[in-house]
Amino acid sequence: MARVSFQHLSGAEQGRSTNLPRLPATIGSDPDVDVVIPGLAPRHAVLYQRDGDIVLLDSGSTLGTFLAGNEIQEAVLRNGDVVQLGRGGPRLRFRLPDGPRARTEQLLLAFRMAHHQSSRSFRRTLAVVVVVASALLGWSFLQSRRLDREVTMLRRAVQQADAERRAFEARVEAERQRGDAEGRRLARARAREAELLHQLTDPARGEVPALRAELQATRDRLQAIEAERAAGERIIRDFGSGVALIQGAYSFADASGRPLRYHEDDAGATIRQSDGGPVLDAEGTGPVHVIEYYGTGFLVDGKGLILTNRHIAEPWWNDDEADKLLKAGFHPRLSYLRGFFPQHRQPFELAFERRSDTVDLALLKVNLRGSRIPVLPLDRSHTGSVAGQPVVVVGYPAGLEAILAKAENGVVKQILESHGTNSERVTEALSLRGLIRPSTTQGHIGDITRSDIVFDAPTTQGGSGGPIFNKNGQVIAVEYAVLPKFGGNSFGVPVTYALELLELRRAGRKKPVA
Repeated sequence: MARVSFQHLSGAEQGRSTNLPRLPATIGSDPDVDVVIPGLAPRHAVLYQRDGDIVLLDSGSTLGTFLAGNEIQEAVLRNGDVVQLGRGGPRLRFRLPDGPRARTEQLLLAFRMAHHQSSRSFRRTLAVVVVVASALLGWSFLQSRRLDREVTMLRRAVQQADAERRAFEARVEAERQRGDAEGRRLARARAREAELLHQLTDPARGEVPALRAELQATRDRLQAIEAERAAGERIIRDFGSGVALIQGAYSFADASGRPLRYHEDDAGATIRQSDGGPVLDAEGTGPVHVIEYYGTGFLVDGKGLILTNRHIAEPWWNDDEADKLLKAGFHPRLSYLRGFFPQHRQPFELAFERRSDTVDLALLKVNLRGSRIPVLPLDRSHTGSVAGQPVVVVGYPAGLEAILAKAENGVVKQILESHGTNSERVTEALSLRGLIRPSTTQGHIGDITRSDIVFDAPTTQGGSGGPIFNKNGQVIAVEYAVLPKFGGNSFGVPVTYALELLELRRAGRKKPVA
């Protein structure tokens, strides 16, 4: 391997040169790396050799690595290339001072000296040098193998992060297109109304009665669409800030409290079962197995009670994969559970309060810290749900994807470049920018049973736990499931069960909801 070095052109080490006796080599602020530069990530980048080339690999740093002014993830370095670590950060010039010819001449010179100085003491010294050199070479080889494995794992992690980001952005774009399609539907109805009005003023047309009938039907349809949109806007205006995005994460541990981890091979890849699922065990050497999720909840009491689904408060409940781990002797534990209310930049920590044992409902407790958050009105008349009547569903369907879809492209790009696909940090960044706001969808009640209200308003995962309003602006149900293969129908738990759960909580009784 050619002896490589970096000449520091700017930054805290300006004017110095750093020689690298071996590759792979690491660059960062950690004292244990090969090229130490204050102010960088602990391990900002890695330099390694591949097929005779010297390659620079960014370690997923938030500052970024730049070559010739372009941000790179991985690039082959040539003699004289200038690398910048972070935009506006320290600049280094890459050097290959020793060519193959110079190295050969040095070796020949050493052999000539050994030939002329062949005394016994010299040979004894030479033998010691050879032993020490062999030991150092062996140690260097082991270190090189270790760093090679780290580079392989890092490249795999970068590739996986890029794939996740592309998939994430694709889901955001799909959610954006769905919102655009709703706007186009209203625009087509308005355009059709204008076209019919124009045709009615044409004396040459003879089908005036038919046109009048179609115009009236179009106006009725347009009026219904606009009335539903107006209802949604009114509900969002009055009660939207009382609907929270719930974000949580949980893991599993064995009886002694050891967390469940992924099993990895020597190269750092996750070992898979025959069905493709990861191998999990408390003895695993990989990362802890953490499940992240999103949902919706809303304030129902001025003292800080949030109504949501039980499968949001206890996400392992009624989950097939979690049931397998529970039967294997592992127990779940929440890593965090928090709520993001619109108009509040910081999240609120949530605590479990009470659950229903018969329906998918639960109460969470939140310290409002003196914040003025509206309490949503619950329908206590038992007559607010009528089949065929319109409903407005408020929540966070599609979770982060829908929120990012409503944000400007430049903001989305900035957030994803800064935080990658770390959902916890992305959500915090969105909240700090005031971008967490619930969405509304409109539909109609299809059927009402004792245990369900069936409706056709579009929704998806992430909307669970959201309030379902009637045309009078009262909550008549709590969304809990959607069956896209069954006509797109969604299901809500009637609010009567929520009222009973609240009453049991106030009374302090310890019996399940009837």
